[in-house]
Amino acid sequence: MKPKELTAQQRRIAVDTAQLYEHSIDLQVERRTLRGGLYWKKVADHDYLVRITDRTGGNRSLGPRSPQTERVYREFTETKRDLDVRIKSINEEVARQAKFCVAAGVNRVPRLAADIVRSLDASGLLGSHLIILGSHAMYAYEMAAGVQLKAGLLQTEDLDTLLNTKAEIELAGSIRSPGLLGILQDVDATFKPQRKRSFRAVNAKGFMVDLIRAPIDSGGLAFTSIGSGHDLVAEQLRGLEWLTALPPKTQIVIADNGFPVRFVVPEPRVFALHKLWVSLQPTRDPIKRKRDLRQAEAIVQLALDYFNLRFDDPAVKALPSELTSMIPGLVERINDRRSNTQSGQAALPPGFESREDDYDED
Repeated sequence: MKPKELTAQQRRIAVDTAQLYEHSIDLQVERRTLRGGLYWKKVADHDYLVRITDRTGGNRSLGPRSPQTERVYREFTETKRDLDVRIKSINEEVARQAKFCVAAGVNRVPRLAADIVRSLDASGLLGSHLIILGSHAMYAYEMAAGVQLKAGLLQTEDLDTLLNTKAEIELAGSIRSPGLLGILQDVDATFKPQRKRSFRAVNAKGFMVDLIRAPIDSGGLAFTSIGSGHDLVAEQLRGLEWLTALPPKTQIVIADNGFPVRFVVPEPRVFALHKLWVSLQPTRDPIKRKRDLRQAEAIVQLALDYFNLRFDDPAVKALPSELTSMIPGLVERINDRRSNTQSGQAALPPGFESREDDYDED
């Protein structure tokens, strides 16, 4: 079934908002290089320029007062002040644009999930240490295609995050100390681990955030938690390593309050093939299996019709046979569904027979 395409006005508003937010992100990244501050410290009747390096009071000396250090101090202060003014201005414009996003109906991502991902992005974890999986990743694919998928394919009460166990283990103290759980609690203080040393945090309304990872090679150096102490510990699941076999996709999406957020998700073809593989696992819940299949087919259709991606290129063929062996049947089913749309027939593999309106919106 062909997804609902955005109108020209919706596309324009979404693109304008994304461009604004990308500029805001660039400014924020530049601003983070100026975290802390500079001050003059008197030592034995001499002034030294000192740079604050972290929230715990760490600092380092940049040298005694001199024309050079005075220039460093002046340029640092002026640059920081100028960036603060520019960031304030661009954020006000983003807030104004958010109202247009709501009015145009391009506000799709549940606010809590968007706020969490935005906080992960601001911390520097998104893309480097974590990517977004599961149903929430679908929002990135539909926005990239300029379409809106049926709500039933997207709705979920959990947010899956994939931990890159091979990323740089040493994190800044401001991130390592609170960990993922601390970041979640900054967004919603009611988030608590489901149990001791859990991979899952749950808030007071039952929304769950899962931290999962691929199996770690025996003897390899890797980490399984962002923070220390009582932080979430990633659960190992087979097959997740396939989701990072191709470069991830970055996409600006719009939260239901109209504010943009950057998502980093798996490459769409890998996502679709992995979803199909999951749907075929005998231990998978039957209801979830059916939804996994529908999601896989939806993303395959976007990959073929909107992203101009092929499933026979070398990068995809290099994937494990557990995934590539499913490609002919999956693509064939998409083509069959296209040809049967008018008659209402659904081309599904055995065990997946279902009414076409399973995921119709209310």
